[in-house]
Amino acid sequence: MQSTKSKILDCLQSETYVSGNSLAEQLNVSRTAIWKNIQALKNEGYQIAAVQNKGYALVGASQNINQAKLLSIIDKSTLFDQLIYKKTVDSTQNTAFNILHKNDDNIVIVSESQTEGRGRFKRQWLSPKETGLYMSLVLRPNIKHSDMITFNLFMSLAISQTIRKNTGLKSGIKWPNDIYISDKKVCGFLTEIVSEEDTVQTIICGVGINIEPSTDIESLSTATALNAELPSEKQLDIDSFLSELFKNIEIYYNKFMSTSFSEIRDEWIEHSIIFNRQLKISSSNGIIKGKALDVNDEGYLIIIDEEQNIHQVISADIEI
Repeated sequence: MQSTKSKILDCLQSETYVSGNSLAEQLNVSRTAIWKNIQALKNEGYQIAAVQNKGYALVGASQNINQAKLLSIIDKSTLFDQLIYKKTVDSTQNTAFNILHKNDDNIVIVSESQTEGRGRFKRQWLSPKETGLYMSLVLRPNIKHSDMITFNLFMSLAISQTIRKNTGLKSGIKWPNDIYISDKKVCGFLTEIVSEEDTVQTIICGVGINIEPSTDIESLSTATALNAELPSEKQLDIDSFLSELFKNIEIYYNKFMSTSFSEIRDEWIEHSIIFNRQLKISSSNGIIKGKALDVNDEGYLIIIDEEQNIHQVISADIEI
């Protein structure tokens, strides 16, 4: 359910000035509640002007990820049913698994920081406060196991498209679930499932996007952040970015559920950074050195090794 604070934010975004009385009447709350929530929005970084006899106006968006904006987005979503917002957790993935039994909703879990953020192969994902978006998406597809193969391809395209459109940066996908800018990782996501027999009942997709540069990120030569790649005069508009991201997640998830990978294959290949490069592919079957030839319609990566043997890879770690 949308909070009073996020409802006020919606009103301020749709009108130039709106009076406190008008807000109170629209939202069926007291003037005192309006004032308190306006102050809370200011504390979250929103610049709100108050002019006597005119009311309130939003004059500057917050540059912080915040609960009010996320609630506003989720309230309008046709995919997600609820938001869980935390100051800090061990990991949003763990939080997701702990609440699965409570209902069958599609849920977004966001935390301002994580103490034990994790990626694929139990790798640590550094999650300092106010530097990134750390979230887990709980989805209830009820599909066959074999249909899950392409999920990461749809999700990676949703994120890469968002970065390109919202920032103008040329992001690229490193198969299967990393997003890079200038050959440095800016986003990774981890997909886990809950299944029964041959049916995937629940997808828990943990997403980490580096937004602000930090000492943790700067200590890794292979990592970057969106605002580290953007010029200082064109820093990320968080509100716009979050709106675009959730819109694309919904679009590409619906495509995943209703179409085959062949429908987005050309688009995905255009975003990929793995072609025409020497790769090291590590999987349960060992290590392959070679080049990527293609991604087939089933989502398998086609590799030709140094001995000219062809391999179909479904799950692996790639080094460029």
